[in-house]
Amino acid sequence: MQYLAICEDDLLFQFMRNVAAEQGDVRYLVPNEKIARRIRRQGGKVRHGDLNKEETYKKLKLHHVDQAIVFVRDADDQIAVCRLLRALDKNVSIVSLISEKNGKKEAKDSYDPLLRHLQLADIFAEFCAVQLLDTLNIKKVERIRSLFGEGKKIHILLQHDPDPDAIGSALALRELLGRNRATTPIVTFGGVTRPENLAMIHLLEIQIDRITPGDLHKDGARVALVDVQPPYFEQPLGRVDLVVDHHPKRSNFKARFADLRSGYGSTATIFTEYLRAVGMEPSQRLATALLYGIKTDTLFLERGSNLADLSAFNFLYPIANKAMITRIERPALPREDLEAMGRALSRLQVDNGVAVIYLGEVNREDVLPQMAEFCLQIEGVDWGVVSGLVNDRVVISVRNVGYVKSAGDIMKKLYDDIGSAGGHRAMAKAVVPLDRFKERFGEVSEKVIREAMLPMIVDRDQIELELR
Repeated sequence: MQYLAICEDDLLFQFMRNVAAEQGDVRYLVPNEKIARRIRRQGGKVRHGDLNKEETYKKLKLHHVDQAIVFVRDADDQIAVCRLLRALDKNVSIVSLISEKNGKKEAKDSYDPLLRHLQLADIFAEFCAVQLLDTLNIKKVERIRSLFGEGKKIHILLQHDPDPDAIGSALALRELLGRNRATTPIVTFGGVTRPENLAMIHLLEIQIDRITPGDLHKDGARVALVDVQPPYFEQPLGRVDLVVDHHPKRSNFKARFADLRSGYGSTATIFTEYLRAVGMEPSQRLATALLYGIKTDTLFLERGSNLADLSAFNFLYPIANKAMITRIERPALPREDLEAMGRALSRLQVDNGVAVIYLGEVNREDVLPQMAEFCLQIEGVDWGVVSGLVNDRVVISVRNVGYVKSAGDIMKKLYDDIGSAGGHRAMAKAVVPLDRFKERFGEVSEKVIREAMLPMIVDRDQIELELR
């Protein structure tokens, strides 16, 4: 995210450099070279010029700025700078930092939905919280709504075996668009198999339709991807209108609009921000789905989460049905799953803290990540690598304890050119057609997978330790 901080001195810099580093790239605009030198000496990116002149801002390329933050002590000058910014770019989000004495004066200014006023007394709490992004999220919601005309059907496409994060996010998108099940179905090319996910769609009465790629654009339907990106799919999708996802960006793809936030622990967090920004309080059903999506993708905020996920969780928690989440999390475990886990444990091998299991043919793909998670509970195990054959595809699921940063990178480097691979620091997945896997590695076996992955895991862990 690109911030432009407009200020009279270096006070705003001293504050923002400590709390804004993880939010994005902050550039400063100050009135003279002396102040600019002070900021530059401390590592800040800064320009100087007359804050009240149009020429100063034209050099800054405002169309690249996501949000401007204005801190000018004189109330009249503050208003003038905000009006100048709006005249030069009608779409830039503006946060105006004001004191109590000029708050009333500012309130008389014309209404601007992309201009937000913050009291200086509240700035620390506000800047660290997700609410600061409200004006930016409002813009994004408006853009998303503009993509879809009222008459066209919209297919919300999820991954092959959608998880709670994807399902909850799809429900939220439909709510944001003011659509219903008939005009905006949630679809997948695969099916829901994991017991918890089946319980979720049953208890929350969520319908997910299985379609073929040929049905995706049938009758001119629009396409929105949630919690997944076009390169995940083996076949070209054609025109894609929207992609909202929290996974790292895969190979380049085309979409009319994309919101990718790899720093977030879940896609449900992004949609919770959308809802909150436009003042839509979710129903209990939707809040339950979103909360469960955040909980599962972040392991109850223990893995890959940040302040945005925590804020979204706190927003949803009072609304959601916690008793229903408990019911979802404790579905009946089919006998075949128990048998698969028993076979897995009998084949367990641990080498350098890495547990590697090959299950052979399995009926349900969700057994693999379940076993990978279970491996981390074994003494001395830092990595769980579980693989199996699912419908002529080699599926490999990886989990680690979270203090290393390589799971997604390793999977992508090894398998992405022959299939679909990637993920986060502590969890990753690869799906490779059987014939391509054999062409590359000769056979599918525990030995082959161990020999491919173990050196990369050990080397990467060693690098991480050396950097501490």
